[in-house]
Amino acid sequence: MRSLFQEEVKSLLRKYSVRPSKKTGQNFLTSQKVARDIVWSANLTKDESVLEIGGGLGILTQWIARCAKTVYVVEKDAGLVRALREILSELDNVEIIEGDALEIDFPEVDKVVCNLPYSISSDITFRLLEQVKFKSATLMYQREFAERLLAEPGSASYARLTIGVRYYVDVAYIMGVPASMFYPIPKVDSSVVCLTPRLAGPFAKNPEIFFWLVHGIYSYPNKQIGKALRIWFRNMKLDKALASTLLDRAGASMTGTERLRSLSPDTLVTLADCLMEMIEDEAVPDPRGKSM
Repeated sequence: MRSLFQEEVKSLLRKYSVRPSKKTGQNFLTSQKVARDIVWSANLTKDESVLEIGGGLGILTQWIARCAKTVYVVEKDAGLVRALREILSELDNVEIIEGDALEIDFPEVDKVVCNLPYSISSDITFRLLEQVKFKSATLMYQREFAERLLAEPGSASYARLTIGVRYYVDVAYIMGVPASMFYPIPKVDSSVVCLTPRLAGPFAKNPEIFFWLVHGIYSYPNKQIGKALRIWFRNMKLDKALASTLLDRAGASMTGTERLRSLSPDTLVTLADCLMEMIEDEAVPDPRGKSM
């Protein structure tokens, strides 16, 4: 298979009445080498089923189909669905699912491999983490988004997104992809990362409370933990002194002066477990029983 020239991509898009949308981040991979390298990095086997979200013109799909038992391709754009059905018509191990990846029920698969639509990167990532029991997910994102997934505590890119994703999975960098490998050419480069389920703890006693805490305090990522907790409790019309109580329960590991960007996921698990104890003691209202 050879790479597609931009004029060929334009011609195919015109044929199927598809106008690339900047709003939804429709950028079509044109490089066969990049597609091949992404698929090879996923280490697919002939007994594995694979989910691809956003099939585009099928350049990645064709490589996946060569290596896997079955490929489920989710595509929302009706024109691209028609294109995929024609382009991939000779492949009997590809099933095209027309629908919105944020709404449909995903099939059971072994792995995920895709160039995600950039406009839904965060939403679709968490939907995959929560609803698909994959061995690995090899995903292409805008470079800045990937850097946030890979960020370590203390770095400027370390944020709520980092913590939320890393609670579920370990993240490894695979490769960079220049903007010139797409049509239309985006303003930024992309990166491919691999997500694998996190097996080693600690895990929160109640993940729902963990995510409630992280979502609440990381609205203020540059503040100290003590200050962020006081603001969070005050905004919920609770006594801001509860912040000190929570930090005291966390023990010597927390002074209250630590910057949020410096806190490891393990430390936040400890804090969430202490918060869970305060809920059980009825010192803090249970968010699962009351809208906050």
